[in-house]
Amino acid sequence: MSVDPKAADAPDWTSYRFCFNNPIRYTDPDGRWEWSAAGNLKSQKGDNSYTLAKFLGTNQKNAMTILNRGGVSANDKGILNLKVGQEFSKNDLWVGFKSKGGAVVNNTNEALSHYLHGKGESADVGDQSTIQLLSSSRFQEKHAKITSKAVSPEGYFSVDLTKSTFHIGRTNVDYKVGGNGKSSYVTYTLFSRDGFWDPDYLDENTLGKIPNIRDWTNTKPDGPGPNLERFGGTPYHYKTRERTYFFKPIKDNK
Repeated sequence: MSVDPKAADAPDWTSYRFCFNNPIRYTDPDGRWEWSAAGNLKSQKGDNSYTLAKFLGTNQKNAMTILNRGGVSANDKGILNLKVGQEFSKNDLWVGFKSKGGAVVNNTNEALSHYLHGKGESADVGDQSTIQLLSSSRFQEKHAKITSKAVSPEGYFSVDLTKSTFHIGRTNVDYKVGGNGKSSYVTYTLFSRDGFWDPDYLDENTLGKIPNIRDWTNTKPDGPGPNLERFGGTPYHYKTRERTYFFKPIKDNK
């Protein structure tokens, strides 16, 4: 190994300045997996689910979920049919999590029925409502920004689903951004701090809009509290769902 001939030009600079004095974290010595200019993921010689998990900073189960979505599977001997140079779309680099068991409310009628008979048990909102949230223009706009520009490592935003999923209405999405130097990720917690409560929207939008009057008539929205609850129903929380996307680090998006 020879000395960099340009090292003498800047004696006060470490030779590892190009990688922020951390060549292990900010270089890729094994040459496996790489990001394309478009932000897609490309396999290299010797890659498998283990190297993908390491590259993304996740576990092998999640890595296999992503590989399977891209058409990769294992034979009877556990060998993957992954090809060198195979490319995986950035839109497919995600994993999702939801609660197992318990009540599920797939639409407004089911949500109302659970309000009347569910005794306050938390409920999952179902796959359709989740897809409507993830495909909404508001979510897509925020996701595009988070995965392409430097943003706060944690935050939240709201999405109004009133027109598509009335019982959910305006809901909250929390997000957390992280990474390992080679890959970045954002984890969204969907339907945060949300639930089925205050169903009397008529009183809310009449008496509830008048200061003082709304306090006297208990028509001020109070979440799972007693105001605006009707028909003998019991308010309940929506269970959250998680969706994690992996993406090309922002510093590489030049």
